[in-house]
Amino acid sequence: MIGRQRERAAIAEALAPSAPVASLLLLGEPGVGKTTLLDSAADTASAAGATVLRVRGSAAETELAFAGLHQLLLPVLDRAEGLPVRQRAALLSAFGLGDDNPAPPDLMMMSLAVLTLASQLASARQLLLVVDDVQWLDHGSCQVLGFLARRLAGEPIGLLLAARGTRRPDWLDRSVPELLVPSLPPAEAEELLSTQPDAPAGPARRRILETAAGNPLALVELARQAARDGGLPATGHVPVTDLLERTFAAQVDELPAASRGALLLAAAAEGAGLADVMAALPPGTDVEVWRPAEQAGLIRLHPDRIDFRHPLVRSAIYGAAPFAERRRAHLALAAALRGDPDRRAWQLSAATVAPDASVAGALEETALRAVARGAMAEAVAGLERAAQLGTDPADRVRRLATAAYASVLAGDLGQAEAFAAPALEANRDPMTEGWICGLSSLVAMLTLRLERAFALVDSDGLMHPAAIGAGVSTIATGVAYHSGSPAQRARLRALLERRDTQDIASHPFHLWDLGVTDPFLHGASIRHVLPAVAAAPGRLPTELHTLGVLCLVLDETETAVSLLGELVNPQWEDADAFHAGMTAADLAWANVDGGRWADARLGVERLAVRFLDGEHTLGSVRALTVLATLHALTGEPGTALRHAAAALAVTEPAGALGTVVRARRAAGLAATALGDHAAAHRHLRGVFDAAGHPLHHHLSCYAVADLAAAAVLTGHADEARTVLARVGAEVGDGASARLRQTLDRAAALLADPTDAGRLFLAALADPTGRRWPFERAQVWLEYGEWLRRQRRIADAREALTRAREIFDGLGAVHWSARAEAELRAAGVTVAQGRPSALRSLTPQRQRIVRLAAQGLTNREIGERLFLSPRTVGTHLYQAFPALGVSSRSQLRDVVEQDAAAGL
Repeated sequence: MIGRQRERAAIAEALAPSAPVASLLLLGEPGVGKTTLLDSAADTASAAGATVLRVRGSAAETELAFAGLHQLLLPVLDRAEGLPVRQRAALLSAFGLGDDNPAPPDLMMMSLAVLTLASQLASARQLLLVVDDVQWLDHGSCQVLGFLARRLAGEPIGLLLAARGTRRPDWLDRSVPELLVPSLPPAEAEELLSTQPDAPAGPARRRILETAAGNPLALVELARQAARDGGLPATGHVPVTDLLERTFAAQVDELPAASRGALLLAAAAEGAGLADVMAALPPGTDVEVWRPAEQAGLIRLHPDRIDFRHPLVRSAIYGAAPFAERRRAHLALAAALRGDPDRRAWQLSAATVAPDASVAGALEETALRAVARGAMAEAVAGLERAAQLGTDPADRVRRLATAAYASVLAGDLGQAEAFAAPALEANRDPMTEGWICGLSSLVAMLTLRLERAFALVDSDGLMHPAAIGAGVSTIATGVAYHSGSPAQRARLRALLERRDTQDIASHPFHLWDLGVTDPFLHGASIRHVLPAVAAAPGRLPTELHTLGVLCLVLDETETAVSLLGELVNPQWEDADAFHAGMTAADLAWANVDGGRWADARLGVERLAVRFLDGEHTLGSVRALTVLATLHALTGEPGTALRHAAAALAVTEPAGALGTVVRARRAAGLAATALGDHAAAHRHLRGVFDAAGHPLHHHLSCYAVADLAAAAVLTGHADEARTVLARVGAEVGDGASARLRQTLDRAAALLADPTDAGRLFLAALADPTGRRWPFERAQVWLEYGEWLRRQRRIADAREALTRAREIFDGLGAVHWSARAEAELRAAGVTVAQGRPSALRSLTPQRQRIVRLAAQGLTNREIGERLFLSPRTVGTHLYQAFPALGVSSRSQLRDVVEQDAAAGL
């Protein structure tokens, strides 16, 4: 290798045992030498006794779920027998090696299986995973590798990746360092060129150096071309990529016809094993057919596969062949792949030019299997192609609509709309019209076109039981909830009153329709049946999401976290893309309500950044309001105000009143933290209309106590009493324990001082209120302030101390400081407050400590959190000093003390 000393040293340093996380990502243009660097690192590791597993992304297998992972693990797949049963089943199922009728593989369990397998291999000797051409790796493999990359700390596992271009993959954690492999400097480019056989000189040499621009692959290939052709054109700009493609094609032309045909088959197969390619060749062909291509340096043959020297070789071979030859190659491969229906369907698709119902059907079945595996990118591509090849208009509509829905789940709303629009236009079946309209409505809602979204589903038919099962009415009620439109809500009420509730009363979608339309009227009855409905096995992801958000709306916060957490794991890369970010935002709000602020922030940070980068969707703007709220609560009010203003600038014109209320409340909390009570009152007053009615029939009600606090400080108490009365009329007798606590707090703040104590005690009477720690602490704080003004100093000290302990544990900086000031005024010498030792740990480490305190072993904790036992042990070892403990047996006391401080 010439001119790569710096890069080789960087790789050695990154993969050294002393590195915090032994990983590195190589970036650079095609042909710059990334693969050569990977080869060098792999050879060095092998020579040192390490186990090396390799995979190279394939453009043809990008849409085949877990194809890359299968290639990576194939040499050690026999070790899967030693995995725990659920992990082994998930892994083998994803590779089609499990039972004849396997359940859809659990991606999280599969990821854990790969982590466990890698950890077991690394326990014997160091393991190096080498991943080339990451940009062509299938989405499922990327998710698993992203999962693995975040769990290398403490493991003797190295991860070395290479990708084209200068942009790191979105799924790869930022903790993985990157190294840009540049083109060679002029002196080193000349040195490399000089080492080539029959190295050119004079004008041809200068032309090669100018055209190659330091690209090592181009230098080598152009030197060969020049040596064969006697030079290169002296003038005219020749793009490097085009020239390389032509060079590779010219080399193929010199091979025997049989070898050219074999290469075309291999290029068309892209990732199929050597045995499959050999089976597609003419009868009697043996492995000698590859020798001329190997001698030409185009391929490298292995017992189980064929590696092209560079992806450009493959693309040149395939692109240079006439379509008729490519088609024959695909048909031959399809015949050889009868035992692999997914690959066979794609080969038939590539060979088909006219509508073909059988091919379209096979491709649709492949796509639906991909949906079951969670491989949405493959599913979307297959359904789109099946729609193109189908002969029945109804089949085309179904496939386009299904592709649109898969795109929504994958978070690609532009693609979803591109599929949904022609499906809606072409549909002629009244039985499916409602579902397609509902799908189009969902896309419109997620892209902040709420009026159009409701118009698409505003029909009497959406209340029909069949529509309920398809989720059409659920979309309508969801649109009305997010818009907060009184007219839409009134329309839904009228439709719901005519619904026959027989046999559907406990359906998640029916409960949702009732709960979000009238949460205070139906909340109590729904809460009564929710535990049984939520615990029912076999719930679809859409049902889990619906139930989770319904629990959020009805203040069943812990259940909401549990249900939504099944869909969104904050440790996952790209988890926030599910359902266009709506699930991630909902889970974050549940975590905010329940006091898990670190988890909430972790779940929405990337999604909020997407909004700030210009991706204005309902999911991303809701994520930004979560972040704004957290900034306001944890001591960054300036940032909170900026985020709230950015959210309002988008949501107010769109009429997304649910998010408008969230953003205004975040701004009110931020102004309170800054001590600007006039601004706080202005922001919070905007959560209600001019007459004092809730701007949003549900979410506005939770801001009434914060408004009351600001109103008392700014001389608007009478107006706030009017608002409280309007809220009381809206809520009636349907307040949850949380909302009742809020209403009693507001009443206490606005009451005559002689009555306030009774109302504060009413707010604190229900122990259930502890589930919402920040709001509970606000009551303790204001009760303590009232007690001090009544000169009940001892009682005031107790209340204020409780408030301060909760605020400290949460990290609510402004409110903690306010409690400290009140304690000093009550004659208490207050030491500098700090968060509890447990809550100072990262969210992941907190979860590990809490599970260890329950007596779970490292393996059991790893099963729950999808970590290896070794990584769990590392986290505990590092947490002990921060917690001031020296053994596991002391963790229970730490957790119990933290819980007591939060009461």
